[in-house]
Amino acid sequence: MNIVIVGQGAIGLLWYHHLAKSPTNLVSISCSSRTISIPNKYKFTDIKNQSDQFPITIANDATFAEAELILVCVKSYHVKAAINAIKNKISTQTIIIFCHNGMGAYHDLSTLSQACLALLTTHGCKINKPFHAQHTGLGHHDLGLINGDMSPLIRENITATLAQALPTLAFTNSIKEKQWLKLAINCVINPITAVENIDNGQLLDKRFIPVITELIREIIAVAAHENINFEFNELKETILQVAQSTAKNCSSMRSDILQQRKTEIKYINGYIVSLARKAGIDVTNNEKLIQQVKALDV
Repeated sequence: MNIVIVGQGAIGLLWYHHLAKSPTNLVSISCSSRTISIPNKYKFTDIKNQSDQFPITIANDATFAEAELILVCVKSYHVKAAINAIKNKISTQTIIIFCHNGMGAYHDLSTLSQACLALLTTHGCKINKPFHAQHTGLGHHDLGLINGDMSPLIRENITATLAQALPTLAFTNSIKEKQWLKLAINCVINPITAVENIDNGQLLDKRFIPVITELIREIIAVAAHENINFEFNELKETILQVAQSTAKNCSSMRSDILQQRKTEIKYINGYIVSLARKAGIDVTNNEKLIQQVKALDV
C-alpha cells in the first residue's frame, strides 16, 4: 500500500517505522514546514529499549498524488493547516486517517471529497530528540469511519495493513463513542497532571478526588447533550484505571509544558467548554483548568 505519514512527531514516527517494515508498503513521511533540517535517517528505540537508525523517505508532490492512504499525525492545532496543505495534492480516492488528541480540530469534514477515518491509540511513544522516537508502551488502536464512504474491501485492506504493522487494532462502528471516552479520560488526566506537574499515577491521591468528580459530572452532562451516555461510576473507574496503568507516564500535556511547547487544551477541555456554552451547561471546573494550563502555556 502507498502510504504517506504527515508529521514527524512521536506517533508519526511510530507508524512510519512499523509500516515501513513491510515490503508490500511504500511509505514516506511529510515533515513540518517548521523543520529546519531533515536528516536522511531517523532513530527509533523499540519497546525492548533497543535503538537503531533507519533510512527515511521524504514525501513529495508525486508521492502525495499516488497515495492510497494518508495518516495525519500532528498536534490538534496543526490539523487544519496540514489538511489545507495537502487536499489539492491528493486523489479523491485517497483515504485520510486522523490520529491526534482531542476533538474539533477539523470541524467541517464534509468539505473533503475523501473518506476520513479516526485512529485512536493507547500506545505510548515519545520524542527523545528530533527524529528520534521511543516506543514506551504497548496498547490498542481503534479505527472508525468519520466521513464519507468506503467499500468493505478497502476497509478490510486498510485495517489489515495497519493491524499487521502495529497490533492490536480493530475497526469499530462506534468510533464516536470511543472518541468521547478518550476525550473524557484526557480531560481529567492531562490538565491535572500538567498543572500539578505530576506523573499519571499520582492522580490516585485522594486530594484529587473532588476535582476529578466535578470534572466527570460536567463531562457527562455535555456528552449527554451530544447523545453520548456515560455512567458516572463506570467512567470514574475507567479514568482511574488508566491513571493506574500509566502510573509512571508523563501525560502529553504535561510533557508539552515541560518542553515549552503549545498544549492541546483547546481541543480537550476546550472542546467540552465550547459545546457547554452552546448548550447553556455549567462547566466551571473545566474552565478553571483551562485557565490554569494557559497560564503555563507558551
